[in-house]
Amino acid sequence: MPAVCPGSPLSDASCATPDKTRLHRGSPALSAPYLVFAKCLLVSSLLAVSGCVTNESAPVASDDVIGDYDNACLPEAVMMAQALRRHGIKARVLIMSGDGWSHAVTAYQYPTEKGRIWCWDSDEQSVPVSARWSDSENLARAWLRACRREDDIVHARFE
Repeated sequence: MPAVCPGSPLSDASCATPDKTRLHRGSPALSAPYLVFAKCLLVSSLLAVSGCVTNESAPVASDDVIGDYDNACLPEAVMMAQALRRHGIKARVLIMSGDGWSHAVTAYQYPTEKGRIWCWDSDEQSVPVSARWSDSENLARAWLRACRREDDIVHARFE
């Protein structure tokens, strides 16, 4: 009578013959996505550990370029103005300051042929304003009114 191995179909071979239906006898087969995930996890862990040991931490931009968190509005306004200019839209950075505060926004004209003036910052997004394009203080006051802010402007300029 043929030998029957537990967990395998009837066969003429002895129980010493490996079971080819499973990777490990008595445990379910591991799926390919699981193995890929495990390898990626291992490699990323090794890279993270070795990277932290050998490299000094380097900032994305130095403090003299980007400033601190309080001045994050300036690089955002510059990037927005550059992006708008790449698409043919007239844009400039408006820097305004008051008693103990300063802020930067992007002023732009859209649609270009009509000259409608808008101001953008990361908090308010795009706000239409009624002001003269060439007068920075007038434009800053118009932006404050449009955002319902009651701050007084001491100085405003275009960059």
